[in-house]
Amino acid sequence: MKNKKHKTKHTPQPIRGGKKHKSRSGTTLVEALIALALFAFFTTGACKLIVTQRMTLDLARDYYTAANIAKNRMELARTFDFDQIQGLNETALSVDKNGFPAVRGAFSRTTTIGTIGTNLYEFAVTVRVRNRKTLEFSGDGQSISTYIAKHL
Repeated sequence: MKNKKHKTKHTPQPIRGGKKHKSRSGTTLVEALIALALFAFFTTGACKLIVTQRMTLDLARDYYTAANIAKNRMELARTFDFDQIQGLNETALSVDKNGFPAVRGAFSRTTTIGTIGTNLYEFAVTVRVRNRKTLEFSGDGQSISTYIAKHL
């Protein structure tokens, strides 16, 4: 009699709930798509935050510049003789960031001189900022006023 060798098949032991263990060598397409979607969601939120922060920073810088333009106009008035100050009146003059007249300036400056008495003027400067989206001057802007008296 010949010895017959019996071949037995090796079956993997069931793991958790009777399912067979399968080896996993990488991620599935669904997992990769979910990870990509999460990454895109958070990146979009971060980009929106950065853009909003940049717009706020630019607006704050524009208002700071507008205040400086108004202060510089007031300092200029102090160099004039009392009788020449009325010549500084202007209405909605478009100016650049240095306060010089410009056709498409980012700022609009209005200087008003009101007569309080024969020897006293009220000098007011208002500088408005051009909206970067609509390109119109919006808001109240920055206003500074003072009194200028004639030296007797």
